[in-house]
Amino acid sequence: MTIDPGSQVSRDHSGLFPIVGWIRSYKRDWLKGDLVAGAAVAALVVPKNLGYAGIAGVPLQNGLYAAAAGAILYPIFGTCRQISTGPSSGLAALAASAVAAAGITEVQNVASFVAMITLTSGLLFLVLALLRMGWIAQFLSRAVVTGFLFGAAIDVVIGELPKLTGTEVSGKNPLHELWSWFGTLGDASATTVLVGAVSLGVIFGLRAVRPGVPGALVLVVGGLVASRAFDLGEHGVALVGHVPRRLPTLTVPPLHLLRDQAVPSPSPLSVWCSSGSPKRPVTRDP
Repeated sequence: MTIDPGSQVSRDHSGLFPIVGWIRSYKRDWLKGDLVAGAAVAALVVPKNLGYAGIAGVPLQNGLYAAAAGAILYPIFGTCRQISTGPSSGLAALAASAVAAAGITEVQNVASFVAMITLTSGLLFLVLALLRMGWIAQFLSRAVVTGFLFGAAIDVVIGELPKLTGTEVSGKNPLHELWSWFGTLGDASATTVLVGAVSLGVIFGLRAVRPGVPGALVLVVGGLVASRAFDLGEHGVALVGHVPRRLPTLTVPPLHLLRDQAVPSPSPLSVWCSSGSPKRPVTRDP
């Protein structure tokens, strides 16, 4: 029995780069639907990731870079067609908590610190994958993961309340921030509150009346039109503002930031939890 060296190399490449395997069976008829789906998802991802970047405290354009990286790299190395990639509210809240614990305030240092946490977690996950230690997932308690995500959601909601009223809050933890927010309600911007109420009404209203209509996409388009038509920025509504159009310059984040703040930095386990662990371990034949 002989083995064709070419087929062996092809199988090896398919293992390292799954795109080599599925791209050969891709049908041209699927392209139109995929392009429409990609455009719809991009319309939702752009404003969502800008918000996640704001939650994490990094420059807003970094949210777009992160979304693009996930969308480009996963089709090359990923194997699941249904998985969602890119930033999430849980990861954004986790990064913001690490930044707050480290006491970093300068914007550029915050961005570098979050980038270093991301790279470190990614390298550790790569080591776990090479050592075939995915079985660790079965020891993650579903209750613990659910509680962590629920707590992260509460943290995100409290952090976003001031943006619904156009006020500033202070506090060392979410409870202090919530109490501070109640004290600023007298200074709330009426226009900002109106915009926030209408936005929530659109999201929840369409979800109840027309579940098939993408409420977030409707809100994004409507918000852009309303901002231009009513000049919301001149009426006290905070806008995203200018977002740089150029591509980022690739640099290595300063190592001293992570070394100096090694204790409060999140672990890969917490990153795994915030990303959502599988309900049951997934095994593969060696």
